[in-house]
Amino acid sequence: MEENEAKIVDDGKRSYLTGILGGLIGGFVATIPWILMYVYGKMILAVLSIIIAIGVLKGYQLFKGKVNKSLPVIIVLISVLAITVSTFVIIPMLLLNKEGITADFDNLQTLYEYDEFMGALVKDYIVSLIFTALGISGVVANVKKQIDEGETKDIKATITDDGANTTNLVNNKNQENIEMVKEAFVKLNAMDKLTAVDKEEVLAQIDNPNAKGIFRGLVTQQIIVKYHKKYYFSEKNEKSLGRRFIKLYAKIMLWIIVVVFIFVAIAIGAN
Repeated sequence: MEENEAKIVDDGKRSYLTGILGGLIGGFVATIPWILMYVYGKMILAVLSIIIAIGVLKGYQLFKGKVNKSLPVIIVLISVLAITVSTFVIIPMLLLNKEGITADFDNLQTLYEYDEFMGALVKDYIVSLIFTALGISGVVANVKKQIDEGETKDIKATITDDGANTTNLVNNKNQENIEMVKEAFVKLNAMDKLTAVDKEEVLAQIDNPNAKGIFRGLVTQQIIVKYHKKYYFSEKNEKSLGRRFIKLYAKIMLWIIVVVFIFVAIAIGAN
């Protein structure tokens, strides 16, 4: 049986079974930045859902999945599945581990019994689905376009103009938040590490019910920089998207290393 399955991949034939398996692997690997950003950055970034869709597509292609008009649907379904399992299983277990509680299914079940936790989790899940739809729409639309044009061998994981416009809506909202917060820092003259101020001083200047979430998000992007328990606004990071993403992914990779180290330590201790 295993030899037959291997032959499906090796001889160039395409199969839904192997493709979906590869898509699942690629999708769940690609959710790692999303999960870590949620658990340790305490925020959800729409842009990271683009990586999930790309991960699903690349995994599907790597495992020789059949390419036809069903592929966009497969990408959507696997992406949603990855977000669902991540939100209701992986993230709660990481939160348990973060609090020093054994991350097993018994404790997970106990966690589910808290209405407040489940309410917050369901709310975040709905937001995650919305962000996933926004993030993957461009990738899925482009895959569909390539298939409609007769391309089946070398599907590119790029974004169509429509998808780019959708993503731009998210980016424009982020830019509005940046301008709003920057105005608060300018009023406080906190534009470098020597003039850094307390978080509460900045929040008091922002007239927005989600001020704390916006502040936290810009800290994650390193547009707001923490220095000796105080904060300042970095115009250099604001003006350079590349600089921001390099810093963001550097933090994500650091979190990945820490989490892997914890799991390895637990595995060694269990033995």
